[in-house]
Amino acid sequence: MSRIAKIKFKDGVVHILDISGQGSSNEIETTHRIFTEPHPDFKNAMSALVEHVRTILEWPVSYAIGAIRIGGVSFSMSEDSGVEGAVISGLVDLKTSQSPFTFNTPHLPFDQYNEGGTAPVMPDDAIEALEELRREARAFLKGKRTQGDLFATDADQPAPAH
Repeated sequence: MSRIAKIKFKDGVVHILDISGQGSSNEIETTHRIFTEPHPDFKNAMSALVEHVRTILEWPVSYAIGAIRIGGVSFSMSEDSGVEGAVISGLVDLKTSQSPFTFNTPHLPFDQYNEGGTAPVMPDDAIEALEELRREARAFLKGKRTQGDLFATDADQPAPAH
């Protein structure tokens, strides 16, 4: 089984790092760079992370409304405990500069590394949003694009509107 370790969307290009055989002696990393426009569901899954970033970074709800863009997510997996975690990266367009402010959230595990641990963890709703992004990334790799699913059969396609 493979696991998506990184998802990035920049300048219209989707980058996805997929790892298969993690922890085995034959781990394989595959980097996908796809230049076709992703489906709106993929873009929406990326944008949905903005509110979680606000929470994680303790930004006020009113901060930079409409100016925060998510650029990517890096997922990690602890070899010892098998606990997954993530870092969310993005940009904030600033009125005071031609260059955006770039940010990375702190790495937050999805669960405690040790039983009884009390370290901060990724909020549950953020984990759900990250899983949705990963589902959309997998669908993108299977052909789900703006113009429709490249590999769907006629039965999978919606009926044309008249």
